Amino acid sequence: MVEVSRGRILVAEDESLIAMQLEDVLRDLGYDVVGPVSTVQDVISCVEDGDIAGALLDVNLRGEAVLGVLPRLKDRDLPFIITSGYAEGLFPPELRDVPRVGKPFDEEELKILCVKTFGSPH
Repeated sequence: MVEVSRGRILVAEDESLIAMQLEDVLRDLGYDVVGPVSTVQDVISCVEDGDIAGALLDVNLRGEAVLGVLPRLKDRDLPFIITSGYAEGLFPPELRDVPRVGKPFDEEELKILCVKTFGSPH
């Protein structure tokens, strides 16, 4: 777990209503929101810019899997949470131990997972 102070958390989600809900949860907790972005290339750009403290990532952005971005996040020691409506059995082995919240998500569960994964923004 990484402690962040007013951490900038990237939201990568291609469904605008879900993206707005994720933004609301993060802002309610005191995080600054980067995005939302809706393509894997946008996620890569944000990670390479280095101005984020973590990320909430939809596993599938406009038909493209985010799996290729995960090594970049790990190389930079950036914590992340996968958001997905897919059943657990459909996840590849490298994602089975990653913090994950299902869609539709429970707001309280997401808040707890964000603080556990990203640290308290206060």
